[in-house]
Amino acid sequence: MNDIVLNGVSKSFGEKRVLERFSHTFPGGKITVIGGASGRGKTTLLNLIAGLMKPDGGEIGGVPEKIAFVFQEDRLCEEFGALGNLRLVCGRTKTKEELLSHLRELSLADEPKKKVGEFSGGMKRRVAIARAICFDADCVLLDEPFKGLDEALKKDVMDYVLRHTAGKTVLCVTHDPAEAEYLGAEIVRID
Repeated sequence: MNDIVLNGVSKSFGEKRVLERFSHTFPGGKITVIGGASGRGKTTLLNLIAGLMKPDGGEIGGVPEKIAFVFQEDRLCEEFGALGNLRLVCGRTKTKEELLSHLRELSLADEPKKKVGEFSGGMKRRVAIARAICFDADCVLLDEPFKGLDEALKKDVMDYVLRHTAGKTVLCVTHDPAEAEYLGAEIVRID
């Protein structure tokens, strides 16, 4: 698994400089947590790595071709059920039973066809996480993935992520140091 290497990466939005010559090597096959105060460029950094934005300067290398992303917003198809949302990203590469297994691990198996638009915020979050995991990418980008989950459920969801991302490159934005510790991640601060 290749390292993801950022060398002197900068990004501005109009007059606002969000990243200024940021350099870091994110080790391949490991979990790295990206922390820092709000507005410091953590989400922008993930978007740059994913290729959703272009940097104003600097270079980004080593990014795997297949990336999964859990955005801050759930970005689900609200008219589809949980199963349908998973099927969208993996097509027929996984059986219905495999997908239901993922939903069971996240305590969502009783609701495979109920429209996700009717789900609670925590249920939607778990569907978004399952969708990214089921895509079976080499690199998983997680932007505040555990927000909105109560503490007991959060641990179960973090365990699910750890089980299904072993050996993959994971970059996780969080403001919670306890989450970083639980994930056993290296912490990179953007300040």
